[in-house]
Amino acid sequence: MKIYPYTFESWPRTNAGDPIFTCTEQAIYYAHLVSDRIETITLLTKLRKRAYFDIGVIRSTPSPNHNRMMELAVKAQLYRECLEEIKRIVDSQYKL
Repeated sequence: MKIYPYTFESWPRTNAGDPIFTCTEQAIYYAHLVSDRIETITLLTKLRKRAYFDIGVIRSTPSPNHNRMMELAVKAQLYRECLEEIKRIVDSQYKL
């Protein structure tokens, strides 16, 4: 896994403050940074749900923008991978 020179505070974010992931490795790395931050985990869950909601809204339009739907699907997938890694980390801590 490539090591990214980011900390939680310096992680690239959108104008709204949402974390930006460009690949699975970044999502997993971010999971290790935030696995003990409940408010961040809650935010990731909300961001994933919002991406799926936005996909549904776009899909219901007369001429949906398929490129935007794909971007949102990838974003939701990376949030899911991050959340799954957080769950794995937390579960492994309690098994010790």
